[in-house]
Amino acid sequence: MRAAILPLLMTAALAGCTETTPEDRTVPTPGGRWTDPRLQAVLEAQDHRRTEDLCALLKDSVAGVREAAALALASVQDSAARPCLLEALRDADATVRGAAGLALGGVADSLALTELLKVAEREPDSVVKAQLFSVGFAAELRLHKHEPDWYISYLESTDRGIRLRAAQTLSRLPREVLAPTAHSVLHAVHVERDPAVRQFLVASLKHHALPAITDTLLRLVQHDSVPAIRIAAARALGAKEDTLLAPVLLDRATTDPDPGVRRAAIEQLQRYHLHLDGEAIWKAAQESADYRVKLPLYGLVMKHAGPETRVICRMLMESMRRQDLGPYLNAALLTAMGPVLPQDTLLAVILGDRPAVERQAALEASMAQFQEKLKTGEIDQAGRDKWLVGQLRQVLTSGDAGLIAAVCERLAEERPEVLRQLLTEAVVAQVRGALHPVRDLETLQLLDQALARRDGNGPPPHAAPPFNHPIDRARLGLLRDGQRYRIVTAKGTIVLAIEPATAPGSCVAFDSLVTAGYYDGKAFHRIVPNFVAQGGCPRGDGFGGMPWTLRTEVGPQGFVEGAVGLASAGRDTESCQFFIMLSPAPHLDGRYTRFARVLSGLEVARRLEVGDVMTRVERVQ
Repeated sequence: MRAAILPLLMTAALAGCTETTPEDRTVPTPGGRWTDPRLQAVLEAQDHRRTEDLCALLKDSVAGVREAAALALASVQDSAARPCLLEALRDADATVRGAAGLALGGVADSLALTELLKVAEREPDSVVKAQLFSVGFAAELRLHKHEPDWYISYLESTDRGIRLRAAQTLSRLPREVLAPTAHSVLHAVHVERDPAVRQFLVASLKHHALPAITDTLLRLVQHDSVPAIRIAAARALGAKEDTLLAPVLLDRATTDPDPGVRRAAIEQLQRYHLHLDGEAIWKAAQESADYRVKLPLYGLVMKHAGPETRVICRMLMESMRRQDLGPYLNAALLTAMGPVLPQDTLLAVILGDRPAVERQAALEASMAQFQEKLKTGEIDQAGRDKWLVGQLRQVLTSGDAGLIAAVCERLAEERPEVLRQLLTEAVVAQVRGALHPVRDLETLQLLDQALARRDGNGPPPHAAPPFNHPIDRARLGLLRDGQRYRIVTAKGTIVLAIEPATAPGSCVAFDSLVTAGYYDGKAFHRIVPNFVAQGGCPRGDGFGGMPWTLRTEVGPQGFVEGAVGLASAGRDTESCQFFIMLSPAPHLDGRYTRFARVLSGLEVARRLEVGDVMTRVERVQ
């Protein structure tokens, strides 16, 4: 396949296509596209996943209807639509051809991909031509695995999107596949000028042991002016688990001005299985005034420092436990103290009335403590299994959907004989009876996965929930593309612009939640540097949702920096949690709903840390 696709994509890349994205050309239009009565049939068919109706609408006499139908099929992603989409690639209207290509990319098999690329080669419109080749490249990555040199060859493309996808795919390859590419990837790091592409290339250096690569990573993590590059370099250094590199990571964890770099450096230190300098970590923790740095460093002290230092550190943390640092810092303190807290203390937190994020931290600490005791020989496997069954049965029957989900995630790694003892029919019936069929859908899915493992079966396929949340057409008619919303935080203000033209149901739901005041006071519970800032969970731990779900809506814009999407537990399960892209993530395209983009304040989003609160979210008139 390489011989066929490479020249075509390189030709498109060299055709002089610009970096202008669809959102750059968007002009807000009061009322939006969905006020057009001719599009109501498209909206209805998309919402109800009626592939046959949408294929029929691809033959409508109005180009706007045909384009909307093609975009709707990009959301539906039904392989039965391949024939009608292939036909639509030859539509007289360029926008319809582009939309058909986008939809086909999500369901293409090898034959459809070949046809898509043939059409792209003959496409007369330069913008659509570039779009079709980009879609084709994404489909090629989805359908086929290649040798690393194949991906490296695309780093020479003048199309930023293609370089991004190639570099990100490289960064996700396993160690044994990446190992022979050391010199080529290092060269690409030195010549690449786009920071987003470069961060993925730096991440690809994590499996290489050449001195020149380590020297490059050390220079980047300490001196590069772009925080995203420093984050990628910190992760690549940490993956080597070299104790000689730990002091550099400790320095970045405490002195780097960017919170994302500090968090990434701490996470890498936490990954180390080798012994670290506990006294140096203790000193750094004492000197830091930032509790988000201090508390995880205290946890490292309890793992790596000498007995006297550990006693002092424990006494200090016990005094802190008598304070209320807020739910997220309390959770960080529980994590740091986890190895030394009695099991009955942890269980009291797990089953108590503390905020969900604290109960989750106590559960994780409890399970980690027994796993460590097993490794050190303090208990045997039989003792550990007895505890696991006894304690987790209490958690599973607590009725707390988030705790049940966390337990089921962990059970995916357990031996079937343990699962048979724990997940009896009586326990499973009690768990199911406590869960809402829609709001707790993710928990139910995780339970089903644990049961499949118990019974020796493969993971069950994802089953989207039935249609349960029709779009409020009256509200949709009042929304325009580009309608702005303001998120106020202590770190600053973020302004979003919604995109109802491609995500109508998602935008209506978001607008409804905002105007009801739902997001006021909600926290950003998940921050992944160089990836996302996620918030809006009603529980605050990521396991909460609404008693309704939305349809996944796929558009052409993609998950670039500043895109705003909806979290999900699989197709058609979106509700209230949203995320802001801190870096591009092309692997999310076609899988998640993008419904908005950041107009201003992306630098604020990059400064967010776990627990930062949305004090107010409002529509800007």
